[in-house]
Amino acid sequence: MAQQTINIGSAANDGTGDPIRDAFDKVNDNFNEMYGSFVATGSVTVGNSTVNSVVSNTGGLVTGSSTVNAVANSTNFAVANSTTSAVLDPGTLTIGSNLSINTSKVTVGNSTVNTTYNVGELTLKTAASNATLTPTTMYVGNSTVYTSVNTTHVHTGSANLTSNTLTLGTSTDSANGYTYLPNGFKMIWGSVEANSTTGTAVFTSAYSTNAYVVTATSNTSSDVTYSAAVVAQNNSVVEIRTSNATLTTVYFTAIGK
Repeated sequence: MAQQTINIGSAANDGTGDPIRDAFDKVNDNFNEMYGSFVATGSVTVGNSTVNSVVSNTGGLVTGSSTVNAVANSTNFAVANSTTSAVLDPGTLTIGSNLSINTSKVTVGNSTVNTTYNVGELTLKTAASNATLTPTTMYVGNSTVYTSVNTTHVHTGSANLTSNTLTLGTSTDSANGYTYLPNGFKMIWGSVEANSTTGTAVFTSAYSTNAYVVTATSNTSSDVTYSAAVVAQNNSVVEIRTSNATLTTVYFTAIGK
């Protein structure tokens, strides 16, 4: 309802204004609308000489003083002073120059350092190095050295190992054992009782492809006829024989994938 104005006539008691009943009916209607649903089409100001709250239909709601201001309208909410600001619109919340949040990205940064997160990636960056995390990959590095990690691999541009241990995959530390080597290779070692007719050694961890190289030695000096030889091999066993009918312990080492 539009505001109803009481007609007070052209002069006092000239009989051209609204009757008293009609006039107070307009007063009731105006108050009823204000109490029921108040709409300010102009500006409403609550304040003093230093702090003011202003509501207008074009400028929004402003709460502020000479150093700090808060502004809200249909598309924007801002809290600011001379050094930093927070701005909220339907898609983004920004606080100063350091934090920005929208529906797909969070950014923390300035002219030299930036941290960015969106639905697919987290990036930590400085002028010298950066770290990037996606659902399947993480990168840490700069223009000369980087490390990347995904669901199946870890890559590094260069690495210095200062301790005595570098662990690659699994291993078995025993007389018959195995360990992984770089580039997916595996080394298996062990022993078997062998002679000129028998000597089948089962690998403690079968190769997925094959044993490419197997070496064997009898480690005995009592008789040179105990010299050992590899006669067959595959991904799970090696056949070793000696030149003597007496059983002797033969040691072997295998490398494969």
